Amino acid sequence: MTAMPLESKLIGTEGHQSSSESLDARALRADFPILAREIHGRPMVYLDNAATSQRPLAVLEAVDSFYRHSNANVHRGIYTLSGEATDLYEDARLAVSQFIGATSPAEIVFTRGTTEAINLVAYTWGSQNLGPGDAVLLTEMEHHSNIVPWQLRAARHGFEVRYIRLTDDGRLDMRDLDRLLDERVKLVSFVHVSNALGTVNPVAELVLAARSVGAKVLLDAAQSVPHQPVDVKQLGVDFMAFSGHKMCGPTGIGALWARREILEEMPPFHGGGEMIRTVSLEGSTFADVPAKFEAG
Repeated sequence: MTAMPLESKLIGTEGHQSSSESLDARALRADFPILAREIHGRPMVYLDNAATSQRPLAVLEAVDSFYRHSNANVHRGIYTLSGEATDLYEDARLAVSQFIGATSPAEIVFTRGTTEAINLVAYTWGSQNLGPGDAVLLTEMEHHSNIVPWQLRAARHGFEVRYIRLTDDGRLDMRDLDRLLDERVKLVSFVHVSNALGTVNPVAELVLAARSVGAKVLLDAAQSVPHQPVDVKQLGVDFMAFSGHKMCGPTGIGALWARREILEEMPPFHGGGEMIRTVSLEGSTFADVPAKFEAG
């Protein structure tokens, strides 16, 4: 099959397996207990992975084991259970950082999911760096989680939100990029793989364009991290957000990756326990990253 240009790729158009590499569907189904259900008298078929994936037995057993044997508050105690819980928590951060090619685990901020990760950037970096006369450039294929936070911040801080249009076949109209991208744009934020269209966007081209005007880049990788190799250093972006529940992990967990120097300049998002270094009645100082962004 002739290779398609990067901006024209759709998920599922490449990487077909040969017959010698065919998947054992029965073995895969057996690894997901929920697929043993029957619905309307037929074996269940689940196709809604763009919304949330099902959990394999290994994940269910790991969660069950934690609550049975090691449950305690992380970073809050010197007793055995708290130490075990803290080690498991930080081991998970290390695993996530290695999975996406981060330079350091300290660049991984745990969030409730992609939505909170994008909101974190909008409410912290955005509040510091966006104001009247500035603009954020999005695309018309964005999920609500990469539109509404910027609209809310724009209403408060007075910057403009712009959108790259789509072609009739569901790809970005790259001619629109030239029209919309100028020195007023301080951030370009876009989805890596569209949850609705399956379009794989041209990250390298968009990053290069953003850099030409000095803009930062945020990548919504909720659909790409679960389905293809993702290396943040190779992508060249500044922020990347993704969720656990779309990649066989538990509900209610996700991550923001960002360049450490940017995280260190950003103010806290939520206030509370564990994100502070010192607290007095007159004021507080804050912990180092990533703890600064993981209140409570």
